[in-house]
Amino acid sequence: MLEIENRDKQQVHDIMQELLYSFNYMWFLMEDWIKKNCPEKLDTEEFKKLGETFGSYEAKRLEKTVDPDAKGLERLVAFLKHSHWCAFENIEITMLSDTELRMRTLNCTAQKAARKWGMEFYDCSEAGLRLRRGFFSQINPEAEVRRIYAPPDNRPADLPEEVSCQWVISIK
Repeated sequence: MLEIENRDKQQVHDIMQELLYSFNYMWFLMEDWIKKNCPEKLDTEEFKKLGETFGSYEAKRLEKTVDPDAKGLERLVAFLKHSHWCAFENIEITMLSDTELRMRTLNCTAQKAARKWGMEFYDCSEAGLRLRRGFFSQINPEAEVRRIYAPPDNRPADLPEEVSCQWVISIK
């Protein structure tokens, strides 16, 4: 067991961040292995459902870290700020109304890694949508997630270059 009580906050943060990056890297390796060894599985509903399952599980685990009195979009934002997205990425959250928020990833590490590995982009469109749907619907079953842009979509002309993906989350 990691003896966090014997370490300062910065050490715990650094260790946990490196562990998060390690798990993220392992996901890429596993996904690459699947692409090479059983590509027919990537387009199955069973594989796509894994994203929703992960998103839901992450939100369920984060429940104990969020103010139980938070309601509506405030609650979604509180969870989002504790999520792997905010641990790994530069996330921009903009309230669009009382029932809608925009989530943008700026200069995504997955897209940088894909280019480093010689890929044009990392396709996060369907998996990203499923992951967010699982995450936000676990928090609020009425939450709806819309993909505005994610590679390999055609980039909207008015979207700033640093935006790697954009989503709108709404509640009724």
